[in-house]
Amino acid sequence: MLSISARHAQTYGKTRVLILGAAYGAGHLQAGLALQAALAHIRPEWEVKTCNFVEMVSPAFDVFSRKFYLFMVRHFPLCYQWFYHLTDAVKPRKGYLLDRFGCRRLQGFVDEFGPRVVVATFPTPGRVAATLKLEGKSQVPVVMVITDHTVHSEWIHPGVDLYLVPDEGVREMLLKRGISSHIIRVSGIPIRPGFADNLNQTAARHHLGLDEKVPVVLLVGGGNGRVTAMEEICAGLSRLRLGMQVLVITGEDVTYRERLCSKFEGDPRFRFYGFVNNMAEFMTAADVLITKAGALTLAEAASAGLPVIIYRCLPAQEEANALYYAQHRAALQVRNQEELLLSVEKILLDRGELAASLSAAIRKLARPRAAFDAACAIAELVE
Repeated sequence: MLSISARHAQTYGKTRVLILGAAYGAGHLQAGLALQAALAHIRPEWEVKTCNFVEMVSPAFDVFSRKFYLFMVRHFPLCYQWFYHLTDAVKPRKGYLLDRFGCRRLQGFVDEFGPRVVVATFPTPGRVAATLKLEGKSQVPVVMVITDHTVHSEWIHPGVDLYLVPDEGVREMLLKRGISSHIIRVSGIPIRPGFADNLNQTAARHHLGLDEKVPVVLLVGGGNGRVTAMEEICAGLSRLRLGMQVLVITGEDVTYRERLCSKFEGDPRFRFYGFVNNMAEFMTAADVLITKAGALTLAEAASAGLPVIIYRCLPAQEEANALYYAQHRAALQVRNQEELLLSVEKILLDRGELAASLSAAIRKLARPRAAFDAACAIAELVE
């Protein structure tokens, strides 16, 4: 049960919302921050906190597990894929190390902070919060925000009060796994409110210091560009005899960015950036995006109407994301560098026909109000 201090905070103090994610890629925490911004807009009197759950439980384990995750997806992607599908086939147990330590740590944090709801953008904290509720150690409702276009068994827990999902296909997957339809809401993948609103290509290019008349290729590698063959892609693009500007966003890996800068410093068409907070401006300035299949990046591209080429997506959930966009003809998924370079040339040189087709298709998948729709669903649950 909740402590007296937590009950007092809920009854007499501010309404508090706790959003928990993880840093395995940038998408989970970014989705949480998008929800926080939307909640601040619709309920400015509420106090909303977004945390990295794994770091909360153990900072040392957070660092180790993120490095191990990146090592696996980079060097042993088939092993990661095998592990993903193996764990999907079994029911998650509280015996998992992170769950055992997480229950104690989260219970203490819930008692101290006194949230009216726990929102999880990564499955583990949602599962832990739901376990506490079923064991009678918490009365706080739990919301799972699924951030890929597929479902893994770790998202499933009988103590969850609401599932917010990206599309109808994921809703059907949950129904097939026995989840009641009345606790599933299709809201989309949360991206920052107002993403790409009131922006135009000319102004975006001017603000970024780009030539307004030269085509722009944007290369995004997610939170850590080292896992997405960026060096290989840049080498291929450097061989194209096209007038273009190539913007490369490597994420948080400063060493990798410096390495790419050094290798391609002789080609003035290339510009390299680390982690950026103005992704909407970059996407508005671009003519085409080359990326892996991170769901949040693809959702942002859809909101911007930006043609996408998917290359070297990570195994498991990113394969599902790529399939979702490819099935809707909203992105080109290429198998090798030759196909990648041909696709770039075709988009930039075909007088806009392919680009217009891809832009129109991906806009149909856009849910620019996803964060607000999810925030409203959370508010309804609380109130």
